[in-house]
Amino acid sequence: MREKLLKFKMIVAIVFASTTLFAQNEKDSTNIYDLSLEQLMNIEVTTASQKKQKISDAPATVISISAEQIEKYGWSDLKDIFRALIGVDVSYDVQGEVRTLVTIRGVEGNQKILVLQDGQRQNPITGERFVYAHNIPLNIYKRIEIVYGPASALYGADAYAGVINLITKEGKDIDGITGNIGYITTNAIDASIIFGKQINEDIDVVISGRIYNGEDYALHEDYKDLNDYGPVANYSGELGSKSKKYPIKNWNFLTKVKYKKFTFGFDWQHELESNAPTCIPANYAYIENNVWGQDIRHFYVDYNLIKNEKLDLSATATVGDYAINTASNFYISNSDLSNGSASYKYGYSSYASGLIKANWTISPKFSIISGISSDVVKSFPKTQNLSEPYHLDGGLQDDLSQYKDSNNYVYGIKGLTDSIFGERNYYNVGGFVQAEYIPIEKISIVLGARYDYNSVFSGAFNPRAGVVYRATSKLTFKALYGTAYIQPSNYYRWENWANPFAMHIPNENIKPEKLQTIEFNTNYFINKNVSVRASIFRNDMTDIIRPIPADPQEGNYPYYNPLRTAIGASTSSGFVEINGNLGKMYSQGVELDVNFQISKILTSLGYTYLDGEDMENNTKLAKTSQHKLNWNIAYTTKKFNIALTTRYYSDVNTTNTNTLYGNTGSGDKSLKFAGATIFYANAYYKINKSIRLQLACGNMLNTKHYGAAPYGESIWIQSRAPQALRKIIVGITFNI
Repeated sequence: MREKLLKFKMIVAIVFASTTLFAQNEKDSTNIYDLSLEQLMNIEVTTASQKKQKISDAPATVISISAEQIEKYGWSDLKDIFRALIGVDVSYDVQGEVRTLVTIRGVEGNQKILVLQDGQRQNPITGERFVYAHNIPLNIYKRIEIVYGPASALYGADAYAGVINLITKEGKDIDGITGNIGYITTNAIDASIIFGKQINEDIDVVISGRIYNGEDYALHEDYKDLNDYGPVANYSGELGSKSKKYPIKNWNFLTKVKYKKFTFGFDWQHELESNAPTCIPANYAYIENNVWGQDIRHFYVDYNLIKNEKLDLSATATVGDYAINTASNFYISNSDLSNGSASYKYGYSSYASGLIKANWTISPKFSIISGISSDVVKSFPKTQNLSEPYHLDGGLQDDLSQYKDSNNYVYGIKGLTDSIFGERNYYNVGGFVQAEYIPIEKISIVLGARYDYNSVFSGAFNPRAGVVYRATSKLTFKALYGTAYIQPSNYYRWENWANPFAMHIPNENIKPEKLQTIEFNTNYFINKNVSVRASIFRNDMTDIIRPIPADPQEGNYPYYNPLRTAIGASTSSGFVEINGNLGKMYSQGVELDVNFQISKILTSLGYTYLDGEDMENNTKLAKTSQHKLNWNIAYTTKKFNIALTTRYYSDVNTTNTNTLYGNTGSGDKSLKFAGATIFYANAYYKINKSIRLQLACGNMLNTKHYGAAPYGESIWIQSRAPQALRKIIVGITFNI
């Protein structure tokens, strides 16, 4: 205890001796205290309708976050923002392929939030889960727009629970060089540098790089009293001698060049982090080389063909790819915890996309936005468990011949005789149109729809509608309807793995999962210092894509798992599951968001009530809490800033298969575990216009708390995800 106290005192001393981090160029910063709250809350956004409009006019619930807010609250990566948002359940530090589990308005799944950067898709196009880790730095963005609810009517597949658009700074916003270097008390370094310059009226350049390198929390040490971590202390032999550090080796590169009517953009996101945190350590070893890594890259060219008061016509061409790092593995422990072996994974996808988009203002009362798009996708789905890293020189193929039964059926699936799983390529063509009509000054009506044809699952049609009523200059009402779908991607269609007791087999017949949302929203500016926003919503989801038991085949023909017969089992399959469409869910709730500004203080208070049911299991929506409260407050002077974020969430619902809280096993069968209240603080001090020092602290009170675990919370995943304890960041930012 004395050693921990001494270590903490040393950390505090370092903090006040050196202090921290990220910044915005002083020359071009817009002080939010120079604006009224009404101006702040009613800025222009583009994501809701793919055109500029005030938040109050947008046919959606939209939150806009400025670079200055990011700076004031000390948010470093995209994952950090979720703790301050209404309507969001979030679990940090979960298993590596997910890293941060995000649920918006009861809709769970990282692949169900479409992440854009300057309007360009960041999610893997083949449907893999988006990883929110230490891999999306925020200091390059001048604004982040978050649209709640479905948006497939504009964006197509996967714009399901919401859309996040990361809008990068221009060279003229930076006008020089800005950078930071910071130390994190988990023993990591976060450093970045950004160059931005408007060369002349025709040329604007931004180049950015960031490295986050070091270690993450050793949760098994922080939560020694948690029984599920007990096996780590019992590792022996070769397994016991392996390092139990949890590495982070991430870097990012981004460049954007504007030349006359052209914009060229390139970004590369490299991420490698621990794959262990919420796995059961008796099954998957808590060691340094149990990691998940991936690379995501994009290059695009945008050309503005026509831009005048009546017509804005642009064309965009994009190429990109996604690759699982060959080091990625699930390190499986043996039964006596003395040894183990890595089960490696690999997957790859690339695509070429084209988009032509037109925004036509026919009259002051009537406008249309429309577009056509095409995607050609090369897809090599995630492999089976491999005994050694994937050999890239061997071509994109996965040899599953060992899983052929006596009739040459792979996994015993009748009719599946090709054991060399290779590319599963496809294409998608889509078109959308959205019209806005203003019959009288106070009312605008929006109707839109999109149709996509996909060579795998044929067609998908998604309409949307909205009515915006501006009762007064300070009071707005919205009635919104939207739809969305999740594509039955190759990631889900071809996912496969096996162990001696169970296996997961491919399923080519998955249908799109669908969502319909109805929402009523009001925004009221009580005066120039106070605003209130309230929303009531209902989501109905059908054809849920999830792992389900595989149905018996015709004639009860058995599935085949050679790993099972190798242990002398009497049957050749054991438990068999597939990804399929099963059941319905709904979520509904109320959100209340109050914003208040006085003098140098800016604060927001958000409350969320959420209810819902998984009707397949007759249980509450898993991985969600019924009540959530977010309080953000910042006090700023010319030289100094201090900000506090408080996050409260009530008891968290689990799945009915949870081994401790579910209907199975020997747990308490309550289907929920306790919530918590967590505090985050950030402070900075400006030495001068060029240098800023900062101190940030996560989980200030060192509160032990838990979040929802990913997947089905079964025997290989913790029944709840331990969350990180206190983390302190210190550093310095400079502008040249």
